[in-house]
Amino acid sequence: MALIEDLTNLEMTKLETLLKECLRQRPDMTASVPDTQRQKDYVLWMIRTYGEQYADVTRSMLPYFTPGNTMTQLAEQLVENPGNRKTLGSIARELAVQDEEGYIAGKNDISIGRMLRYLPDQWHSNTYFTFYYCFSGHCTAHFHEEAIPLSKGSILIIAPGTVHACPCYEDDTVLVFYMIRSSTFKRVFWNQLGDDNLLSKFFHKALSGEGPTSYLQFETGEDPELTHLLTRIYEENQTEEPYAPQMVNSLMRVAFLLILRKHEGTARLPRTDDFYWKHEFSAIFSYIQNHFADASRDEVAKQFHYSSRQIGRIVQDYTGKSYGQLIRELKMRRACELLREGACPPDQIAEMTGYSSVSSFYRSFSEYHGCSPMAWLGEKK
Repeated sequence: MALIEDLTNLEMTKLETLLKECLRQRPDMTASVPDTQRQKDYVLWMIRTYGEQYADVTRSMLPYFTPGNTMTQLAEQLVENPGNRKTLGSIARELAVQDEEGYIAGKNDISIGRMLRYLPDQWHSNTYFTFYYCFSGHCTAHFHEEAIPLSKGSILIIAPGTVHACPCYEDDTVLVFYMIRSSTFKRVFWNQLGDDNLLSKFFHKALSGEGPTSYLQFETGEDPELTHLLTRIYEENQTEEPYAPQMVNSLMRVAFLLILRKHEGTARLPRTDDFYWKHEFSAIFSYIQNHFADASRDEVAKQFHYSSRQIGRIVQDYTGKSYGQLIRELKMRRACELLREGACPPDQIAEMTGYSSVSSFYRSFSEYHGCSPMAWLGEKK
């Protein structure tokens, strides 16, 4: 099965060209994110202005819509009866709060679509997780309290219940959204993120849905491996091949693993009154996670152009532990993993966890766990 055309160079469709012409006549629609009523009035104006031309180009686009979901059915009704106020009202309500049962087709766990260029995106929330990936161009994700610029390689994961809008107003912008059921998101994302990962609790906090804005952003830049994989997922979603839904789920799990492996240090989290997260904190904690065996506080400070004291304060403020306590905890976790695996002798475990000798490793382990490594392992069997 050959890959579909390159999503980074997707040409404007007839419908998008018409939408661009409409927007040129109504610059008021880009001045701010519209609410439901304003969006409904704008769509009605487009239909009245362009009439059958609108219906024709929309009809030509229907095969590209996600089959079987509520919005596709309403779009089909609108094509058959342009300007029907009842249908427009239903569309407006569906757009304001997008339920996973109406937007994720059939028994699928994930459905995929592309943001139409030059169609104003109204304020809305979803009952599912939304994973946006910007294949090319630029756009802005709007939340009530902040706006986030997106460009090629940007990933934005938005939690259910978060009110947002992501309009695309450039010819070369290709923004694809992957709609993921909440139960599926737990399997394909949270289960990949072990509790021993330093950033895990921060990612959970970012997507908890507790605050008015719950999102997680990554910047992956020019990553052809990830772009190819997300294109493949888009393609699988368009086919009717056997096991296509299962393939989409499996590939999405791999995509999340790639993001965590290669780009977790770029994570951006929402700021709240009681949680101030600087962009570089993700890179700092990711670096500590990956270099705990030999990264001193001074080395981390030099790497990120902070003072050693500032690094200590950041670690204390966000983990509740001193730098030394955190490093020791990471070393002990890794040592326990290696003990369980049973493939490494004690001297190797000591070296791999940053201890200068077996005796210093044994001493630190006994102080931390209250028993020797071999006694600990015997208790765990």
